[in-house]
Amino acid sequence: MARSELFVDGTNVSWAWPRTRSLLLRKDHGGAQRLLVVTAAQSALRTSYQQLTFVFDGPPPATGPSSSAGVRVLYPDPGQSADERIVELVAQAVHGGVSAVVATSDRGLRDLVRKEGGTSMGGQALLQKMDPRGSLAGPREAPLGDVDAAEKPGPSSQDTESWLERFSGHRRPKN
Repeated sequence: MARSELFVDGTNVSWAWPRTRSLLLRKDHGGAQRLLVVTAAQSALRTSYQQLTFVFDGPPPATGPSSSAGVRVLYPDPGQSADERIVELVAQAVHGGVSAVVATSDRGLRDLVRKEGGTSMGGQALLQKMDPRGSLAGPREAPLGDVDAAEKPGPSSQDTESWLERFSGHRRPKN
């Protein structure tokens, strides 16, 4: 069997999954990251890929997940985005003869990954692979599939406020 690695755009997928999205909205980034990593590591994904690599935006939270055998948890270097880190990792993997698959609903990232010789799947497709019966979804989740355009809902004002506060340390003035 050829070596294969799954790279997960961790923040992107976390916002798409109702169970982790609710933690992100409560600003529990470490809890959301841990839930995604642990759930994926305990799923059939571990038998499909020799390595699962999760790349999350921003600095590592104090309560975030840690790497373990067959599971890497990474963050971008200062001044680098998670997308840039993922593209860099995919290029290294492909150059080393490893089959690289990226799970993200970000079309731009998916295009960059393909240019580097990797393949991609949507965030909802990843969630389906984590739990084919659909019990991970949540009551309001749309049917799972690999549909580029409709996988991730647009950000709410709460999402925007959370991102601004997390990554810039500032809050927008309320009107």
